[in-house]
Amino acid sequence: MKATLLALALAAATATPAFAHSSHIGDCGLHSDYSLSLKSDRLIFKRHAGTPTEVEIADGTLRIDGRLVQTDAADEKRLRDAEREVRALVPEVKSIAREAVAIAFTALGQVSAAFAKDSDAGRASAQRIERAGRDLDRKIAEMDSFDRLDDADVDHVIGDAVQAVIPELVGNVAAQAITVAMTGNEAAAAELEARANGIEKSVERAVEKQSGELERRAMNLCPRLRALDRLESDLDLRLADGSRLDLVHVD
Repeated sequence: MKATLLALALAAATATPAFAHSSHIGDCGLHSDYSLSLKSDRLIFKRHAGTPTEVEIADGTLRIDGRLVQTDAADEKRLRDAEREVRALVPEVKSIAREAVAIAFTALGQVSAAFAKDSDAGRASAQRIERAGRDLDRKIAEMDSFDRLDDADVDHVIGDAVQAVIPELVGNVAAQAITVAMTGNEAAAAELEARANGIEKSVERAVEKQSGELERRAMNLCPRLRALDRLESDLDLRLADGSRLDLVHVD
């Protein structure tokens, strides 16, 4: 029975990466070797290996490794359109991730509170997990740099936050299981296990339904990402070696 309860705690916790994945724009087939930083007046793409190393796009202008590249009017428009679309897409990706965080941390808080030793401890536990969720929400909202465009760092940020609350979640469940086990009360043990199974099913239903909705929202971004890829492919400019600029690629 104790193993079942611990499994419940971990199952609720590991639901969170599924939510993160719902905002994972790499599901659209997006690939990039570059990181992205959004500044008020420009986009900066950087990578550690390969040429070019740094590309800046700012209001129709293009700088490659610090050098201004001459572009025609058509390419200037394409660059402006691309910059505008990137600036529009990033808040939508973050919005999906923030909703995922809210749903997942609510579920984590409910499970943790349900197995706290008393109602006061339950409220305190839920509030601590809620604060962790709010801190994560704020961190995502303020993000303006992404190490990898195909996962936008969101998976890693959420995963770190989940690891921070798992000890409390597992601790509450384990404490209840140990208390009941020490009494030897089979009826209490059966009741606790039944309650655990009920909560597990409730969390699973919520996770499945709402993660599906977030997945659909994320996948709705795919046509826009493909359009962004086409804008880049349509650029007339060529790099010094004659190749095309390749910041992003969508399968």
